[in-house]
Amino acid sequence: MSDVITVAAVQMTSGKVLTDNLREAEAGLERAAAGGARLALLPENFAGYGVDYRELAARYDELLAWLAERARRYQLYLVAGSLPARYRPDGSEVPAPRVRTRSVLLGPDGEVSAGYDKLHLFDVDVQDSQGRYRESEVFEPGDAVVTAPAAGLTLGMAICYDLRFPLLARALVAQGAELLIYPSAFTATTGAAHWELLLRACAVQNGCYVLGANQCGQHSEKRASFGHSMLVDPWGRVVAQAGGEPSVVLGDVDRATLTQVRSALPVHQHQRFTVESFYDLR
Repeated sequence: MSDVITVAAVQMTSGKVLTDNLREAEAGLERAAAGGARLALLPENFAGYGVDYRELAARYDELLAWLAERARRYQLYLVAGSLPARYRPDGSEVPAPRVRTRSVLLGPDGEVSAGYDKLHLFDVDVQDSQGRYRESEVFEPGDAVVTAPAAGLTLGMAICYDLRFPLLARALVAQGAELLIYPSAFTATTGAAHWELLLRACAVQNGCYVLGANQCGQHSEKRASFGHSMLVDPWGRVVAQAGGEPSVVLGDVDRATLTQVRSALPVHQHQRFTVESFYDLR
């Protein structure tokens, strides 16, 4: 098992044209592999932004096949930021018009090894051009906390707005997470105010590496994303960070740093509450 694992966050400006989005995603994955990454994270809604998600969900199997081929081609552990899914993990169909929004982990062999359905939905009012956001009108929330092995690490899987809920991160760490991943589409307004702050706080509070792959740029007349994808170490240091344009962030997850910080600040040993005592999915 390597003590240093290179990971990548692919930052995109996804739009309504699937072929354009897949072309941009593949360019990012190619750059990630060329940079030595063993794991690559795509952003939330990488395959389509501002589209009919129920319609896109009908192409779920087709998109999984595309992802599997790229995971094999570039020999990556690939986290497909999020895909709209018509079916729950138990096989039952989500009642129309809603879908689940699912992050999928594939191995270098192209096989799916884990999936996570977004728990917390972005139902907020923000002082920006769009103003009103109601993800619950489009998406059904998930109902499970998911960790999974990848590239010699234990991943804690989450999506975007989940970053604002520290109990989820704590639950993931309680299940062994060493790298928390946040494929995201933080808005230009919320991102400028909170994106880096939340990622760094999450890393420090949980003694984890945190990788955030954000959307960037203008998706439509009213909707823009902040970008600034980054990797943060358990001490809260930004290891690598993008700007506001499409790009690939590469950085190293160092087990020695993880061990040193967790030994110096053993917050999980000092915690007076168990995760089960204050985290109950509703």
